[in-house]
Amino acid sequence: MNQFARTEQLLGAQSMEKIKKATVAVFGLGAVGSFVTEALARSGVGNLRLIDFDRVDVSNINRQLFALHSTIGRQKAKLAHERVKDINPQCNVTILSSFVNAQSLEDLLSKDIDVVVDAIDGLNSKINLIVGARQMNLPVVSSMGAGGRTDVSMIRTGDISETSVCPLARVVRQRLHRRGLYKGIRAVYSIEKPLNKQPYKSEDAVDALSGHGRSRPPIGTVAWIPGVFGLTIASEVIHLITRT
Repeated sequence: MNQFARTEQLLGAQSMEKIKKATVAVFGLGAVGSFVTEALARSGVGNLRLIDFDRVDVSNINRQLFALHSTIGRQKAKLAHERVKDINPQCNVTILSSFVNAQSLEDLLSKDIDVVVDAIDGLNSKINLIVGARQMNLPVVSSMGAGGRTDVSMIRTGDISETSVCPLARVVRQRLHRRGLYKGIRAVYSIEKPLNKQPYKSEDAVDALSGHGRSRPPIGTVAWIPGVFGLTIASEVIHLITRT
């Protein structure tokens, strides 16, 4: 039996063929990125390039698909590879344990990518990825802030120029404007104002990850918001692949 028979029944044989031939690069395999990867694998995307330098820690378990007590300390990219191949053994999976910056992008982006997914937390890496991908005319679907929210009905999609309320989206727009980019990036964002019910405890503070970036205080999260962000991004990706 064709494991994608139900998807093909809904989307059609022509769209399914495009999905099977497509190459999608997912940058960031945490809360949002893990759900993106899951949905793309279950949709039959034929080629996945998965990029993340981080390892699972216990604070990831409340919201990340790859995070289990049994996977603490393991590389997220390797866990993603194992899970995708278990979902779809025919999928060609490339994993890269790499930090995203202006230099590494030369090796991480290529013209054969059909869609780039930005599920990166770090602002500098996010901006570098978006700018680098657009300079290569690669379509980008980018995740804005999922932390500090609880209401899925407030999640929206649109061009980056249309985003509102989300503080991360505002800063991303400002940074992109400095680089000459004003539109042309699909964004998933929330119009719910972010809020932490209580201050974080010092023992829960996030250290700079693997020597990259700056230390920053954690933002409260729940399981369902980044999950819906990730699944929404996956739907945007499939739409881009099958639209023509």
